[in-house]
Amino acid sequence: MPKCKAKLNILLSMIALFSSAAHAQTNAPTPSAKKQEAQNVARVPDFSGSWAVTGGAPSWDPSDPRGTKPEGLPMTPWAVERFKAARPPFGANGTFEAVNDPVQKYCDPPGITRLYNYPWNFALIQTPRVVYILYEFTGLWRPIALDREHPKNPDSTWLGDSIGRYESDTFVIDTIGFNDKTWIDQVGHPHSDALHLVERFRRLDHETLELSVTFDDPKAYTKPFTGKRVFKLSFAPLEETVCSLSEMQSFDDEVMKTTTQTPRK
Repeated sequence: MPKCKAKLNILLSMIALFSSAAHAQTNAPTPSAKKQEAQNVARVPDFSGSWAVTGGAPSWDPSDPRGTKPEGLPMTPWAVERFKAARPPFGANGTFEAVNDPVQKYCDPPGITRLYNYPWNFALIQTPRVVYILYEFTGLWRPIALDREHPKNPDSTWLGDSIGRYESDTFVIDTIGFNDKTWIDQVGHPHSDALHLVERFRRLDHETLELSVTFDDPKAYTKPFTGKRVFKLSFAPLEETVCSLSEMQSFDDEVMKTTTQTPRK
C-alpha cells in the first residue's frame, strides 16, 4: 500500500509538472509572435523632430499655390459667396483695409491646413497610442489617436477629431468634426462643417518631410482636391508665439492704418 501511494504521488507530480510546462508554453509568446511584434515596431517610420516651412505658398490650390488666381478652386455657390466676402491680408485679394481675417481680427485659431502656411515650425511627437503635433504659431497642439475610430457624432471644433495610422513609410491622418469658422489658407478660401481632411506625411530623406493634404468638402467644393507642402528638419526650439488681441491692435495701429490711411498734414 505505501508503494502504491508513492507511485501515485510521483504520477500526480509528473502530471502537474507537464501541465505547468504546457500552460507556460501556451501563454508565452512564440518566437514567430516575437518576430512579428519586432517587425511591427520596425515598420513605424520616424517623423519626430521640429520641421520648418520652406518657401511661401499661401494657397492650397495645386495649380495656383501662390494664390494669384484664387477663384480657380472648384467652389460651390455657398463657398464663392463666403470667399468674395473675405478680406485677407495675403494673396491676390490681399488688403490692409477693413481686414476681416478671423486670425488677425479676433485671434481665432487658424485651422489645421492654414497653420502649415505660416513661417513657424511645428513638431511631431510619436507614442504608441497617440501622435502629437505641436504648432509654434499660436501654441496650438493636436492629438492624433492611433487606437480608435471617429465617434459617430463628433463635436464641431476648431481642429476637428483626428485619428491616424501608418501605411508603410507614410503617416496618414484622417480628420472630421470641424466648425466652419476658419479658412483653409491665407487667401480666404472657406470650408464648411462637412470638411473631411486626409493628411499624408512622408519623409523623403532625413532632412525633408512631405505633406500631402486632400480636401473633401461637398458643401464648399464640387470635387476633392489635393495640395502638397515640403518641410525641412530644424534644430531651432519651438518658442512662444501667442496670438494676443493687444498685439494685433498695435499691429493694426502701427502698420495697417499707417499703410492704408492718408497721412495728416
